[in-house]
Amino acid sequence: MPRIVVTSVSGELLRNLWVPNAELVRRVVEMIESMPDHPLYIDGEELPPEQRASLLYQATEVRDASSRLTRDLAPADVKEALGVLAMGLEEMRRDCSELRRLHIHSAREFGLLVQAQNRVVLEEGIRARSLLHQSLDDIDAIDRAVTVAKVKRSLEPPPSAGGRTLMMDTSNDGVMNRVNNLWQGRHEGRKK
Repeated sequence: MPRIVVTSVSGELLRNLWVPNAELVRRVVEMIESMPDHPLYIDGEELPPEQRASLLYQATEVRDASSRLTRDLAPADVKEALGVLAMGLEEMRRDCSELRRLHIHSAREFGLLVQAQNRVVLEEGIRARSLLHQSLDDIDAIDRAVTVAKVKRSLEPPPSAGGRTLMMDTSNDGVMNRVNNLWQGRHEGRKK
């Protein structure tokens, strides 16, 4: 905290103050205005006359500006400015409410769009699964038909040539043996 000292011309102590930094300029101007002819010391150093004049000039300029400001801002102007501010706040509130409504609406539409897309994907998956099962059933049916055709061919008697009976072809014996073994393997437990 700086120290302000005011003395008389002969050196007699008139004022001795410890002032916070924030109030230093205001207090120095007060001392200069109240005791204009006396020397003023700040922390032991005398304030030169040029700085005294500069501080007084700046203080009068600040006072004039503040008085013009209070004179120019009549209560009607302040009320008008507050009214404009209130209208601006109300408009901002309406805009914010509209923005919130649009945000909720667009989020809802986006959710519906995602649900529709998920439904399409799900339906496509169900259709693909149905086609897969149908294809597997068709493959099983074809496989059974081929097996039945092979078994029938192996069980048919060979065609007769000119009224004579031909010997049975032994190449089908292997198929017959396999069919017979399969049948016995399936029904073996039933014999007991």
